[in-house]
Amino acid sequence: MEAIAVIAEFNPFHTGHAYLLSEIRRQSPADTAVIVIMSGAFVQRGEPALFDKWHRACWAVRSGADAVFELPAVYALSSAAGFASGGVRLACRLGCTTLACGVEAGTAADFLRLGKTALSLSYDESTKTATAGRNQTADLAKALPELAGLLEQPNALLALEYAKAILALPSPLAMQTIPRRGSHAENSLDGPFTSASAIRRELKKGFSARVAVYLPPANRSDIEALLKAGSFTDYDRYGDFVSLEGRLLTPEQLCRLPAFTEGLENRWHKAFSTLSTYDEALSAIKTKRYAFSRLCRMGAYTVLQPSQDFFNESYQEGPQYGRILAFNERGAAFLKQAKETFPIITRPAQAKKILSPLGQAQLTFDIRADDIQALSFRNAAYRQGRRDYYTAPRYLPQANHER
Repeated sequence: MEAIAVIAEFNPFHTGHAYLLSEIRRQSPADTAVIVIMSGAFVQRGEPALFDKWHRACWAVRSGADAVFELPAVYALSSAAGFASGGVRLACRLGCTTLACGVEAGTAADFLRLGKTALSLSYDESTKTATAGRNQTADLAKALPELAGLLEQPNALLALEYAKAILALPSPLAMQTIPRRGSHAENSLDGPFTSASAIRRELKKGFSARVAVYLPPANRSDIEALLKAGSFTDYDRYGDFVSLEGRLLTPEQLCRLPAFTEGLENRWHKAFSTLSTYDEALSAIKTKRYAFSRLCRMGAYTVLQPSQDFFNESYQEGPQYGRILAFNERGAAFLKQAKETFPIITRPAQAKKILSPLGQAQLTFDIRADDIQALSFRNAAYRQGRRDYYTAPRYLPQANHER
């Protein structure tokens, strides 16, 4: 079975995402499986997703995906390079043949060329004062000035990292670019498409007709119900968890966590020990060299407390399993095929029988991340832990027109 992978977060799933899936479907043979690899409880920006992973996976299947797998949290909570590498390697191990991604401009050939050049460049980070992403962009603009304009687009960095990850595979995936409608940079609710961040900001105020137009009709009632019930992340509450750990952990303890290097552990401890809120502390720590998203991920590390060795081994060995969250009939056929060559997890109890020690550690980290997201929910009734143990993958029948 031919399968096209999409790496996504769907935080939340909106009409721009539905358009991406519909374009992939339109451009592919009718029997192609569209496979989504999605961040779970935490997203790459370093905080819990607004809604739980099972609802987000179902929304994707309703809108054109055939199966949604969870991107292990160790990769979801990584830099763009780590996020892309984890997603691309998981797509390859599941048996996908193509990776599709949305871009504002440029072709797959453009990004593969940029990726090949990026892999050939050497960096002396000790001399740099900007973030790693900006350093790479500046160096590529000098090496390939004719493609420099592409690098200014909001989605260019991820597309570039996907290309680099594809080129690093023993047998590279094909890459397919889909022109985007709307942009991550659009923060208003005035046009036909907008960004997920603008939608999240509006949803935090409550469900309204103004935001509903950016959500696929089939998913609107779910989102309205989750908001009314308080089954969503309260970011102030989550920020207090990070602040608590910031006061409890010593600089020596922080040094054992990923990304706490170059004296950041001291800045971190001082800021959280003296300032009142999570936002105030991160603002005090922020410099030109460290992207805000990196600091947010570091906050997540203080709560989840992974070791640097665990991250290093995961980067070296790649994802150890595919955790299925939601699927339809075509997705079930893909699952049957994927199980022949790669461990597929439908429930955590399987882990000891079929996963390597690293795979068990990755799954344990996923479960811990989900526990922290649940504890951050607005309504205490939805803060139960260990949801992974009693929430089964969701099966959604295909509509007749999709068969």
